[in-house]
Amino acid sequence: MRIYELVFIIKPDLPEEEVDVVVSNIQETLEKGGATLDKLEKWGKRRLAYRVQKYVDGYYVLMQYSLEENLGLPKEVERRLRVADPVIKYLTVRIDEDLQRVEKLKAKREKRTTRRPAAAAAAAPGSPPPGEPERDRDEGRD
Repeated sequence: MRIYELVFIIKPDLPEEEVDVVVSNIQETLEKGGATLDKLEKWGKRRLAYRVQKYVDGYYVLMQYSLEENLGLPKEVERRLRVADPVIKYLTVRIDEDLQRVEKLKAKREKRTTRRPAAAAAAAPGSPPPGEPERDRDEGRD
């Protein structure tokens, strides 16, 4: 299963009803393509980092969706966003690979933490802890 995040920015001077129409059109495209919409967040109007098409503000929308098949769907959604007049910017990112990487790192960390206490208990009571050099017993005597 592939998971994607789609963020797009709509012109700030559009009425709320038209923003909802654009969002529902993209949502409908995703559902017809076989995607399941996991998250839909309307962030509202925010200041852009730089001027885009003479706009300094934009209406941000985040959609997270997952796909079992139909790998051409993200390209189709981006094509529709490119030709949509109200949309001034968009970005699609595949995040399932990042989630898998994070899960692997967590598993490695858990493995390391369970191994450390066992290694410390197995060490002899008179021996120095791992990583510390052994000292000569007569070192401090004169």
